[in-house]
Amino acid sequence: MLRSRFFFLLFAALLVGCTTPHQTTLFTQNGATCENRLSAYYKKVEHERDFKLPYHQDLRFPHLAFDRFSTSFVGELSSASAQAQWLAYVGHKGKEQLDVALALTPVDTRHQIELKQCQQQLLEETIENSRFWGELENSPPSVPTAYEHWKRVVGVYPVATLVAEGQIEDEQERIKADFGRTLKHPFRYGEPPTHLTPQKVKAMFEEASRYSSLQWPLLTSDESEALLDRFSPLFVVETLSPNDIPGALTLDGQDRILINTQTPVIYRSVTYTRFHGKVLPQLNYALWFPARTAKGHIDPYAGEFDAVNVRITLGEDGAPLILDSIHQCGCYHMVYALSPTLWFTERDDEKPIQNYLFPTTDNGRFEISLTGGEHMISAIHVTDNIQPDITLQAREIKETLMLSDSTGMRQSPFDEFGILEQSLRGERWFLWPFGVRSPGAMRQHGQHAIAFIGERHFDDAFILETLLYQSQ
Repeated sequence: MLRSRFFFLLFAALLVGCTTPHQTTLFTQNGATCENRLSAYYKKVEHERDFKLPYHQDLRFPHLAFDRFSTSFVGELSSASAQAQWLAYVGHKGKEQLDVALALTPVDTRHQIELKQCQQQLLEETIENSRFWGELENSPPSVPTAYEHWKRVVGVYPVATLVAEGQIEDEQERIKADFGRTLKHPFRYGEPPTHLTPQKVKAMFEEASRYSSLQWPLLTSDESEALLDRFSPLFVVETLSPNDIPGALTLDGQDRILINTQTPVIYRSVTYTRFHGKVLPQLNYALWFPARTAKGHIDPYAGEFDAVNVRITLGEDGAPLILDSIHQCGCYHMVYALSPTLWFTERDDEKPIQNYLFPTTDNGRFEISLTGGEHMISAIHVTDNIQPDITLQAREIKETLMLSDSTGMRQSPFDEFGILEQSLRGERWFLWPFGVRSPGAMRQHGQHAIAFIGERHFDDAFILETLLYQSQ
């Protein structure tokens, strides 16, 4: 998250001075020492890790970290202000990356301070470093795919898609047939109501966009938190068993991963998407459950842990424009167009579940109904900004990557591929030909392949643009 909309202007104003070319580095002599120190640390992390870092690491630029959104801009940084805004973003991701790495692969305090100081020094040298910008343009970083293509080759993917296409459509029709039914034993979970008016939201967006040459609103951390508070949904959960009680992802006294239902939590973050020439903020909310309940003695889709991710994309005026959702496995992508100006595109590959919903959220917020057992969205309404039955505590999504164990050390619940191994599902044995790693298993954010037919990532910079077009 950008700390301030003026951060990139401070780069341009304060970070002056020439850099001296070096035969083996992009930086000056002091910078080269820092570059080597950071690179050596990340090589150590790569050698020792049993977890996956939250962002893509390119060792040519060890002080930065990349996601699919940031890499989509590399060929468009033609002005100094655009470069500075982009650098502030990937620099902040680099700091988050280092924080996670140090928590999971700790070093002594002195070394930790040196690494953080080096990262800041390299950021200061980067803004006017022509060698860096040249290297970036000539060989841009690329976030690896979440698909395993060799499985599609071995599994005769073209034939497998012919079999799966009808089954996927049937499953989507089954889910849609449950829309609107009355839930049994519902409980309403949510954050306390807030009263940020539409006028204040619109003014916030106008101010945040004033200084951007990339059509990218520069929201401060406080503004981001205010938006997350304002649009945090209410969840009406059908409660048929303890598996339907949301909680916190945690480690118990024996360092086993579980969902602590004594602490109802909603995990949140702000991301961005590119939508027909504009950059739009996205409010992400994740609700975790202990399990998906089995429907019988053999249910390949059931197992430990389940989670639902809801993402609200705000338009240029700060009003909700699109709502979409997946489960933590990347399954069941649903997309709701929230404006009559939006239309779904025709596609030959796998389509998400598509819906039109034209609510007025000026003084209300979304109420999302989840079925018991499967935790499928069965209805979305707009309700008054009311107090929930059970209050959810807000935590950052990145906290799911660093859980405290019984010794006070940090561990990631996800493995080196970003998979929560305790959540493995039986469906992986017959869905592997589609190239998705361990279908049905829970995975960390940024690792969501969300289509079996075709290739689509939940965090792709242009995903909504490929699914929807907007009329004037």
